[in-house]
Amino acid sequence: MVRGRLVVPLLVALATACDRPYVVTEDLRYDPAIGYEGTFDLYEPVADGARAGRPAIVAIHGGAWRGGDKAWGEQLARELCPNGYVVLSINYRRAGRPGGTWPAQIEDVQKALRHLRANARRFRIDPARVATLGMSAGGHLATMAALRDDPAGPDGRVTTAVNLDGEHDMTMPPAQVMDDFDDILTTVLGHPAPWSAAELRDISTVTFARPGVALLTVHGAGDDNVYVAQGERITAVLRSAGAEAEFVRLDGGEGDCHEDCWKVPRARRALHRFLGRRLSHDGDRFLATRR
Repeated sequence: MVRGRLVVPLLVALATACDRPYVVTEDLRYDPAIGYEGTFDLYEPVADGARAGRPAIVAIHGGAWRGGDKAWGEQLARELCPNGYVVLSINYRRAGRPGGTWPAQIEDVQKALRHLRANARRFRIDPARVATLGMSAGGHLATMAALRDDPAGPDGRVTTAVNLDGEHDMTMPPAQVMDDFDDILTTVLGHPAPWSAAELRDISTVTFARPGVALLTVHGAGDDNVYVAQGERITAVLRSAGAEAEFVRLDGGEGDCHEDCWKVPRARRALHRFLGRRLSHDGDRFLATRR
């Protein structure tokens, strides 16, 4: 009787696994020195054989720089792996924990990018076709990885990023930045207000605006976690700097979102167009080979 009861759950689990458009390798390490926070999950498209030189997306979870987990990237893998993208979803040091004071978070993102490119052959990735993509605090970090120089070298930067409802200018009035502004900044900067102008500029992506990069921003006008003024601000500043900045503002009922804004059909279409164009993606050719 016990064996009979196990058959259906087992079959459901197998069917679910077979429906996945990816093969996942969990808990790989880009920095063993920081334990679990230095790990990532690697999602590879199903049935791409020995295909090399694949485009890669580094997915960065949100959580106000103090929460969240790389498991968030699984939904991105479901969206992007069917079109031939490799998705690497990373953890990073979180604020409020040992070693988690800013700029630990961006330092970890840069370290993960360097690790990815140093192991490009192992992961069968084209190191020249790498983008960052993040939501909320992850959107901030994905943008920062495109704008802020990495002292360790150019491999810690990207020129293509996707910002989903991220924060970008901490020098603006809190009511134009995010909910729980004081509490969050107290945790991530390691001390309560007042914060110096230098501290606020250092954690603001707009400080590092530069030409030669491309950013897609998706932001819901009704977002009550991170306010839409942040999407408007980073878009305007980057355009003024000569960068490519595309902004998908979601208004009305479809804009009452935060984590799921990117799932709105108009935003999803923009996401695929942007990544396909910026990474010179061979998705059509990849899909044709699977038929």
